[in-house]
Amino acid sequence: MKELNISSFIRIMRAGFIKHDGQEAAGVFLLEAINEQDYVKENGYYSSSLGSKKISNIVNYKSPVPDEIQQASVIPEVIDGVIKYFKEKIVTDLNPHLKEDTLGKLIKLIDIDPHISSGKREQLLCFYESGDAARFLAEVFLYVVNRPNKEDEDIDYRDAPLLLETSFECPICHKKLVETVKDKAVKRYVITHIFPTDLEPENAMEFEKAYPKPSRLDSQDNLIALDADCAESYMLAPTLDEYKRLREIKSELARSYAVKSKINSIELEDDIRVVIDALIDIQDGSKLINLEYNALRIDEKLDSKDFMLRMETQHNVVTYYRYIESIFSESDANFDLIASEIQTVSAKFEDAGMSQGQVINQLAEWIRNQRQLDADKSMACRIVVAFFIQNCEVFHK
Repeated sequence: MKELNISSFIRIMRAGFIKHDGQEAAGVFLLEAINEQDYVKENGYYSSSLGSKKISNIVNYKSPVPDEIQQASVIPEVIDGVIKYFKEKIVTDLNPHLKEDTLGKLIKLIDIDPHISSGKREQLLCFYESGDAARFLAEVFLYVVNRPNKEDEDIDYRDAPLLLETSFECPICHKKLVETVKDKAVKRYVITHIFPTDLEPENAMEFEKAYPKPSRLDSQDNLIALDADCAESYMLAPTLDEYKRLREIKSELARSYAVKSKINSIELEDDIRVVIDALIDIQDGSKLINLEYNALRIDEKLDSKDFMLRMETQHNVVTYYRYIESIFSESDANFDLIASEIQTVSAKFEDAGMSQGQVINQLAEWIRNQRQLDADKSMACRIVVAFFIQNCEVFHK
């Protein structure tokens, strides 16, 4: 622990309590300093979500303090009530033999947490030095209730396979799982158990009927990287439909990642850049000669049910096919070799059971990555894929 937050506060206090030394008991005991006040109940701030699962998620950095409790914690009457509660109940449950150790652990955390401002650090230390343990603990509690409840943001190297599997993007909300802030990689994800670890027996039976329970819940097959909010929403009250969806997402991610790992060794001729650069450099349509509609092969190749995909691909073929064809013929690019490489990679995606839309997306991304192009060049890569669909290298079967 390097950060002072509600999770680290509960962990430290729990070890010093006499009666409330269990995780749930300690969490509820502390948060009731706010939640059980008459003012809180009478003015709509009461939180009814402090069950065992919620406390477990708070302690494990998977949930924040409920909004109602945070909002109530800034009200003067509530602050006075917290100080009184700590004097009458919290301090009296501290093991007298461990009291100084408990306070010492908090002091150490206050000293080493780099996110605490110097003014706040000095204020908290003054409360400690005054000798009023109850006031010190109450002030620390009110502070941590309002701090973000997150684990140290260092990214664990053991999470790399799961992050690579998702391409560092939450498969549910598509937010970035890792962000760069001031040249530092910041963790925005939670490694989540697909088959939850704390299901009630009747729910567990339902889940197992849908998909067998893994022999090890911590195996890679049962873990997925999700955005922190998506992870919390699922873990707090997982439903059977959510479980099925996550299991299907995981299967698709694993299959896609396995194929992408295989194609990493297949290199694309650098000459393809000539075509992509030519597409990017188009300033007007005067160089474009439309392909005749009777020459189109798209309807023979693409699923008739995916209307948007067919229309996009058809537009790209009609508009750019002749132009790309002329670029290849006027350059020294080895068309046959490029076509062979595209066909090989496409076949691997197709054989993995991907949908046609997924094949097109993955091929365009592979071309972009092979040539180390920026994300804004993705459309040019999709146009190239459409060319090779028409030319029979993609969906050639």
